[in-house]
Formats: sequence, C-alpha cells, structure tokens
Amino acid sequence: MKRLPLTPDVAVIGAGPVGCITALAFAYSGYSVVILEAQPKSAKRLAGEWLHPPAVKILQHFGAWSNLQALEHTTGLGFVVFPDDGTEPIKLNYPDELVGFSCEHNKLVSALQETADDHPSIQLILGAKVIDIEGQKLTFLDIKHQQSQTISVECIVGADGRSSFARKTLNISNHYSLVSYMAGVLLEDVELPFESFGHVFLGGPGPALIYRIGSRQVRMCLDVPIDSQKKASYLWDAYSQVLPKSLLPAFRQALQNSKIAWAANQFSSRTHYGRHGLALVGDATGHFHPMTATGMTTGFLDGECLVRSQSFEAYRRDRKIHTYVPEMLATSLHEVFSRDDDSAVAIRKGIYQMWRQNPTYCVSTMRLLSGAETNLLFFGKSFIKGVALAIVYVINDTVSKRQWQHGTKVLQSFGQWLRSPAASLVRRTLH
Repeated sequence: MKRLPLTPDVAVIGAGPVGCITALAFAYSGYSVVILEAQPKSAKRLAGEWLHPPAVKILQHFGAWSNLQALEHTTGLGFVVFPDDGTEPIKLNYPDELVGFSCEHNKLVSALQETADDHPSIQLILGAKVIDIEGQKLTFLDIKHQQSQTISVECIVGADGRSSFARKTLNISNHYSLVSYMAGVLLEDVELPFESFGHVFLGGPGPALIYRIGSRQVRMCLDVPIDSQKKASYLWDAYSQVLPKSLLPAFRQALQNSKIAWAANQFSSRTHYGRHGLALVGDATGHFHPMTATGMTTGFLDGECLVRSQSFEAYRRDRKIHTYVPEMLATSLHEVFSRDDDSAVAIRKGIYQMWRQNPTYCVSTMRLLSGAETNLLFFGKSFIKGVALAIVYVINDTVSKRQWQHGTKVLQSFGQWLRSPAASLVRRTLH
C-alpha cells in the first residue's frame, strides 16, 4: 500500500466515477491526492452507465480509457427516438463521428478506482468515512478498525453524491423535488433494433430508455410517474405496448424474476458549488432528470474545470454558466416526452418534424444532449423552433376542426413552456 502523505494536497470525498476523475485531474496537474470512500467495495445499484463523447475525451486524457476498454462495454453512436404517434424511428447520431461509451455501473466504478489507485500521486482508501470537516482539516473514520485520522489539505472536494456530507458541512439546504421514479430492468440475450445506439421509446406513462451494457445484457430504464404502482405487473401493462415485440419475452422474464432496481428521479438545481478550499462536484452540486444521461459527463466536466480554474470563484462562475443548458434540456425533454396534454403532444410533433425535415437540428440536439454545446442562445434557438412548429400545428388543427375555444386554450398554455426556462435562469442567477 502506498503511504498517505502527512499533508496531501487534495482530499476527494467519494470514489465514484466523478470522484476518481477529479482525483486523476488533480494528480495529472502535479498534486498529491487521497480519495476517501465510505463503502469498502463498489455496490450494485441503478446509476450512470452511459458516457457521452466529452466524457470519453476526459477518460482518454487522464489515462482511464485503457482500463475501461478492457471491460465488456458498448460503443455509443447516438440515440434513436421511437415516436408515440407510430411513425418511423428517428436516428440522432453524435456529430463528427464521435462516440460514447456504456457498461454496467459497478464495473465502471471498479475500473476507475483501479486507474486512480494505480497513479503514483493518488491513494485510494476504501472503508474511510468522513466524519468532520473544519476549515481545511478533515477527519475520517477507518470503518473496519474503528480508528479516526485527521489530515490538513489545501483543497477538499465533495464528490459524495446527492447525500453529500461536504454539502451538509457547508450548511447548504438539500432542497429537491421528486420528479418521477426509475425502474431499472436487465434484459438478457436480446438484439436491439439499432445496436450501438441508445433507444428512447415514447407512448408509455413515461419515456423508456434502453441501451446495451454488455454482449449479453441490455439495460432498460423505465420512467414511472410518482403516483404509479411500483410493481412488475404495472410495468408490463404500461410499457409492453410501446416496446418492440422482439424484446417482450426477455422483458417478461426479467419481471417474473423480479430483476427490478428502483431509483428516485429528483431535481435540485445546480446552484451551489461550495467555497474556497471546499468545492463540490457532480451530484453534490445538484442533479436533474437522468433521461438525457448527462449526469456523469457533467460531473467529469466539473472535476476537469475545478482543476484548470485559477480560483474557486472562476470554477463556480464557469459551471453555473455551462450547466444551465444541460439542466434545462433534461427538464424540458422529460416534460415534453412524459406529459399527455395537448400542448405537450403538439410540441412532440413539432420536434419530430424539426428532426425529420432539417438534419441540422439533429446535430444541434446531439451537441446539446452530449454536453458539447452549452451556449444558452444555441439552446434557445432550438427550443423556440420546436415551440413555434407546435403552435403552427395547433393553429392548423384548430382551423380544420373549427374548435376555436379549445385551440385558444391550448395556444395560451404555450406561455408556460416559454416561461419555465426563463424562471429557472433567474433562480440560478440570484444564487
């Protein structure tokens, strides 16, 4: 075992993917780093498994790519959306022939922990629970031996997720809203309609995201409304009707074997990033709906930005600016794809039309979705275009059916779709 320096430069709390990448970013910049992880080993749970191209680039830059390539994994070429109106699926490729990556979460964690621990400037301590932070002094407990140790460091990084101890130390209230639940189902020995792509099936109570994580395994993530029953029978009745027939036998088998992992989809705006000497990264800063699969990619970019920033204030300012668009995209797409009111249906039709008629918007969507593009005006242009097409659809439908009162009511509801992003931006600016 490597000896822990008496005064390491950096202490990272949490050895998940974001914590490991943040530690590697510091180590590659010449810092000595200790990673403290309360869990003695990686636990199986429903968590991030898809990495967009910007995250792959970071993995390559910080020496983690070779370990990940040795895993059973899948190269991600983009996403395919299966509309709820029964029309042909729409393929959204990553631009410039870039690729993503997907594999089982605990295997991803183990590989990144191995990469971090192999670096000569990093020591990974598993079973080390942080119990106190005072200034730049950090005390952790060796859970196995029930012994505590206090170290002083220049920088403490909270990469310890939604229930972050570092965040609590900063007295940051943990306000969040429950958006929906996610049911994770593992399918075995099936072939996807578009291999190497993530699949988004619409038409159920919520969107279904399906992607391969190994040669024999496919992950199915079903977005379940809050007031729904968390039972296998409900999942079958609600989602089997929108899935390809080729997947149904494996889906039924998985449900009969109770291979369901549940997680809460929560929203907490990314407005808090810590203080000088105690920075937050990843879900510790806030989190949003996982439908766009941007959680780990955003967290990797947090860690990379923290290390290259000249000051904590520069880091905080940069991430507040560049995480607004991923947050709003995830929130807006989930609402558009899960709501069944007339305005949401119209916006979905507008988006389908936009993607089918102009390939430029397909590229724009994937640049936004992957985190490669975070410009607010870029997002606004695409969002307003979709709403505008939806308004045209409603007007034409109203005229053809002569349902003037109903059409007027639907048109008025579009104001809320435009006000929500603006209100969110104001809230982030005020913090």
